[in-house]
Amino acid sequence: MVCLAPPLQALLEIRMLIENGNSVSQAIRLYSQRNKEESLAKELGVWLFTQSAGKKYENKIFNTFYRKKFLEILNQGLKGEAILPALSDLEEDLVFISQEDLEQHIQKLPLVSLIPLMLFEFPAFFLLLAGPLLLNLLYVLQN
Repeated sequence: MVCLAPPLQALLEIRMLIENGNSVSQAIRLYSQRNKEESLAKELGVWLFTQSAGKKYENKIFNTFYRKKFLEILNQGLKGEAILPALSDLEEDLVFISQEDLEQHIQKLPLVSLIPLMLFEFPAFFLLLAGPLLLNLLYVLQN
């Protein structure tokens, strides 16, 4: 199943793993192994590998503000700093943004649901109503 907010899911799972006593690198590694199908989990695994190799990692998947902030916090954790308060703050922001995004999708839903109605049902009703009239008109024109 595809997650609607991959950064939020990653943050929650990694925070839970850290709270359970894993180091930041172990938490990232476990998260990327458990969620192999998701692109964010794969890229976090690759990011961790390049960080441990001492190289800089750039990818378009981390171009959004919250994903960059998430990587910065994880990078601080890899350096040995305490990151649980920062993860909690980012979690609150991501929950708020996710709720706003969901509300926008819900507001668009009535309009989007009208599209099949206008494309399929209205023409069918028109044929049901206008069909006998058209048949009578053709019959009258033939006579």
